[in-house]
Amino acid sequence: MSNKVRSVDGRVIGSRAQATRRRLLDATEKLLKEQGVFDLRVVDITREVGTSAATFYQYFNDADAAILALAEEAVEAERPLVDHLHPAWTPADVATRAQAFVDAYMAYWDAHAAVLRIRNVKAEEGDRNFRAVRSQANLLVIDGIQAMIADGVATGRLPRTLDPFTAGAALVAMIERLLGFQNEMTKRGSSRDSIRDTLVTLLSRTMVGN
Repeated sequence: MSNKVRSVDGRVIGSRAQATRRRLLDATEKLLKEQGVFDLRVVDITREVGTSAATFYQYFNDADAAILALAEEAVEAERPLVDHLHPAWTPADVATRAQAFVDAYMAYWDAHAAVLRIRNVKAEEGDRNFRAVRSQANLLVIDGIQAMIADGVATGRLPRTLDPFTAGAALVAMIERLLGFQNEMTKRGSSRDSIRDTLVTLLSRTMVGN
């Protein structure tokens, strides 16, 4: 991401304006956690900050633009997850490495859950901007996973019927889906620890093999 932050009209904004924009984004995220996207209005965001709608529209065209900016920030927050995929996991260290990766992924999701859920809903509804930012985020992790699976296939540890990119995409989709429905799953008896342990097992066996 560029370090230059711009207003709606394309001007690079200074530190004071950036602080105002930050407060608007923080208020947007707070309200998303409290009331969800369908009840979110620009007036609610500006009331939370104590500013005017005119100020909001200097930085964002609408509430969706503010949510998109939060989703773009979440991409940057996701980058450290890739560090858990390098160097490639081995049969000797897969248990600890996979658990560290899943723990980091769950912590990332906890920190950005409201924004990620809305990003995914809007992407599924066909919004091109949200689809693009979701793809950017997912590909960060998919690329690391598919490289590991490709190595496993090449060395014979994994079956040749396993397509690396498809498998990587499937694993990321599974993680995102499960973490997005943690509350519903706990109501049906799945504890947070059991969700983590299941993800660790599925990742270990798919990416490294028995």
